[in-house]
Amino acid sequence: MTNYRLLACACTALLLASPASANHCDNDMIEVQWLLDGSGNLEPNRVDAAEHLLVRADQACLQENEQIMNAELDSPLLDPGYVTVGQSMLINAKELLSDQH
Repeated sequence: MTNYRLLACACTALLLASPASANHCDNDMIEVQWLLDGSGNLEPNRVDAAEHLLVRADQACLQENEQIMNAELDSPLLDPGYVTVGQSMLINAKELLSDQH
């Protein structure tokens, strides 16, 4: 799990360093990492799926960060309620790791 903590920290640092998207994925990334750290009671396949989603979401969020920084002012990417693919992956990872399943 340590690799995922480092991945989350690195992604968070990169996202916080970019002015246009400081809150793009970082909160969801931290929450998924927190849930992964406490996932000892969950089925291994759910944890594995969430870990894979975390890695893919990291890649997607970094790419989306570039798109957000270069977006036109009227782009839907800049709308406060817009959910990107990376954020959607992180939301799905949180669902997999929640105790409600």
